[in-house]
Amino acid sequence: MAVCRRTVLKGVLAAGAAALLPESAFALPARTDVYAAARREADGSFSAVLFSPEGDGSRLVLPGRGHDLSFRPGTSDCVVFARRPGTFAAVFSGDPARAPLWFSASEGRHFDGHGVFSADGRLLYSTETDFTGNASRGVIGVRDAGSAYQQIGEFASAGLDPHDMALLSDGRTLVVANGGIETDPETGRVPLNLATMEPSLVYIDLATGDLIEKHVLDSGLHQLSIRHLAVASGDVVAFGCQYEGPAADFPPLLGFHRRGQPPILRAAPNAFHRGLKNYIGSVAADSSGTVIAASAPKGGLITFWDSETCHYLGEKQLADGCGLAGDAQGGGFVLTSGEGRVIKHNVLNEASRPFASPNWTGVSWDNHLIRL
Repeated sequence: MAVCRRTVLKGVLAAGAAALLPESAFALPARTDVYAAARREADGSFSAVLFSPEGDGSRLVLPGRGHDLSFRPGTSDCVVFARRPGTFAAVFSGDPARAPLWFSASEGRHFDGHGVFSADGRLLYSTETDFTGNASRGVIGVRDAGSAYQQIGEFASAGLDPHDMALLSDGRTLVVANGGIETDPETGRVPLNLATMEPSLVYIDLATGDLIEKHVLDSGLHQLSIRHLAVASGDVVAFGCQYEGPAADFPPLLGFHRRGQPPILRAAPNAFHRGLKNYIGSVAADSSGTVIAASAPKGGLITFWDSETCHYLGEKQLADGCGLAGDAQGGGFVLTSGEGRVIKHNVLNEASRPFASPNWTGVSWDNHLIRL
């Protein structure tokens, strides 16, 4: 692992920029149906929140829009990351007596919205972009969770624009979705290389930072940016894509991969595929690891797939639905939308119901959801 020479972070955000708000806080260890997500509040502010069917638990006010969250094993802590190209991240928990801990991306880098803890919870890995040189490069930052998340190293993501990532079952292999897009460093979002994009799915040895496998999509699909992923049973990696090519094209948007084999791309049935609007916003596995959900918020549609056979299982309409997390039942998911809805849906029996009684009118849930 290459040790980062920039060991000094930008510093902790001003305490007045955000606060942890106790709202009917609950004890996390006593519950099995606690979830975490970023959202926009009815007043236009941004927050990260822990919630259950009884409503909101602890809520952390954010200085800008949040993206994904990561749960630290063995604790009640969650880390929320700023939306790309943000530089802030924060640790908060279900205990309102504990103050949040803030940390920032190193100088010349920004977060790309996602992170994952080591299996023992000691280290936090984050997808980042280094824009200090003539061309940006993807890196994975390494932070010590026991030392106020001080950065202790980094290694290359083996591609541009790393976004989502996850650990395989061995606790040592990291799978990373490299979107392949180089962006304007001023905005972090305007693409500069659409003609030469090279999205990839890579596997990295966390013990050494070395590349194990790299899979690049066929040249005809070089504008199919790999963005989000989930690890299913047997370390099958399901990945969702966003197409940056001509709007008249409708390439497959979901892929499946086993190490040592080529990726398999799948399109939803014709009646639904075009309705996905060439955009997958999130991917999640159910509690059994055999069912994959992939959301298409632009199309208001969530599709479900068998992770073993890669076959299509069904769909659920949900306007601006993007956040996904498996619930306690096989085939079951909690779904969130930008229109404030939170529902439970089980693809195996096609049962749907509201997740909870609280009124989240005016709330806009952001792209991702995790179950603690």
